[in-house]
Amino acid sequence: QALARTREEVPHAISVEVDEVADGRVRAFLYVETESQKGILVGKGGRMIKEIGSQARPEIERLLGRAVFLELSVKVRPKWRRDEMLLERLGI
Repeated sequence: QALARTREEVPHAISVEVDEVADGRVRAFLYVETESQKGILVGKGGRMIKEIGSQARPEIERLLGRAVFLELSVKVRPKWRRDEMLLERLGI
């Protein structure tokens, strides 16, 4: 949903890591390379990240077969696309 919502502004610089799935809670990190990309993803007053979560939650609930609390955090990690350890952890 992050890619769809930000269209051409950030897509190639976003990756998502699901950190935890437990007790009806899903925690995920969205990695970007710059503070400006983070600002786009978070949006004014957190509006964009809330919209991303609202769009993603039903899909996750369908996959898991239960209601979930979705916690999204945006992290800036400069040059993450060149970080071999992170890429391996993300399965890229």
